[in-house]
Amino acid sequence: MSGPRHGSRGGRLLAALALAGCVLAAAPARHRRPPAAAGPRAAVAARPKAAAAGAIANPAALGPFLDKLRELEQPGADRVVRVLQFGDSHTAADYFSGRIRRRLQARFGDAGPGYLLSARPWRGYPHEGVRLAAGAGWTAQSLRNDASGGLVGLTGASLVCAEAGAAGPALTVRAAFGSFRVELLGPEGASLQATLAPEGAAAEAPATEVPPAGAQAIRPGLSLQRFALAGPASPGPCELSLFPSPESRLLGVDLLSGRPGVVYDELGLNGAELLDLERWDPALRRALLAGIQPDLIVLAYGTNDEGMGVEARDGFPARAVELLRALKEASGAPVLVIGPLDRVGRKRRQRGPLKEGADWIIQALKQASLQCDCAFWDARRAMGGYGAITRWRRAGLAQKDLVHLTGPGYQRLGDQFADALLAGLGRGAGANPPTTVRLPPAP
Repeated sequence: MSGPRHGSRGGRLLAALALAGCVLAAAPARHRRPPAAAGPRAAVAARPKAAAAGAIANPAALGPFLDKLRELEQPGADRVVRVLQFGDSHTAADYFSGRIRRRLQARFGDAGPGYLLSARPWRGYPHEGVRLAAGAGWTAQSLRNDASGGLVGLTGASLVCAEAGAAGPALTVRAAFGSFRVELLGPEGASLQATLAPEGAAAEAPATEVPPAGAQAIRPGLSLQRFALAGPASPGPCELSLFPSPESRLLGVDLLSGRPGVVYDELGLNGAELLDLERWDPALRRALLAGIQPDLIVLAYGTNDEGMGVEARDGFPARAVELLRALKEASGAPVLVIGPLDRVGRKRRQRGPLKEGADWIIQALKQASLQCDCAFWDARRAMGGYGAITRWRRAGLAQKDLVHLTGPGYQRLGDQFADALLAGLGRGAGANPPTTVRLPPAP
């Protein structure tokens, strides 16, 4: 599944119209009766109200995360609240996650660009506010291919020098930040050099040794090693070039502003499925999650899981539950699962199987989430239910493939998710109020 294109018409259609859902609200029984004699009306009255379209199921699971956001709004707040969003191409494009990031940082403060690979590992690796060099001389390996052996960073990928035993060219990042931390995987004693200077003056900056900030054994002869350094004293964009020792695997660089606020990490891979996270080396995964200490993990999958076969379905629920529990345990953070967006086959013969697969995976992800005391957000329902993407397409919010959204479509969905996420704070979502676009009626 390839990533989305922004499209030139996008700017006219920025939107975040929440699609209202029906709420089941049955009238209470008129007469008091013993429980054994309760009739159908009483049974209906006892049922909880159905969640409105766009609402988060099991929102109580997000309590610790929302408490930390509240702390950021107190005078003198001095903390960073961190969200890791893993997902497929809907996440990897950083339009959806980027809109959520802007909403949260506008209200609670900008704590920095966050965690990313320090070069463009493949075509279409965007991250708002960051410019990356092409990464020539480095090979990207991800959970989507066997070559990685599960030895990847939080992005689900890592960078390896293309010529074994040779020092690779610089990995260059241009962004505004106040400090950085680099994670390498390699033999004990691996080193890292860097040049760091305000953008435009980087060519004159000498390479210096970055001091180590800790190491942790992952396998015999292989350690997770961290290096950290403060940024330039002068404000404004910086240029950071990294020179890892050639035997190392670069897992990622974490860019922080040095100010309190929110970091919202985009950690998507095109074509990814939820259970790809099982391929991640468990010891490395635990070490990385424990080291970054997220306050919330968001898992946005399902589009590529819809076509799984019957045999895979038999084992999926139990494996999903085990994975969710492992992520919660390793991170100590609540988990929120986002179900797949609406998708309609372009050919008539595709539509039945795609709908059946989508119905199944949405239910499976929701049940696994609730079983593990995770929150769940049904993105398809928030869009308007099955078939809504055709109306989004006519409004310029979805692409012709009827799978991906346009830039404005992802921004609209990001607004809907941000509104649902912040609903528990008890007041409006704050800055960046969306404009309204009226969708065409269903055919």
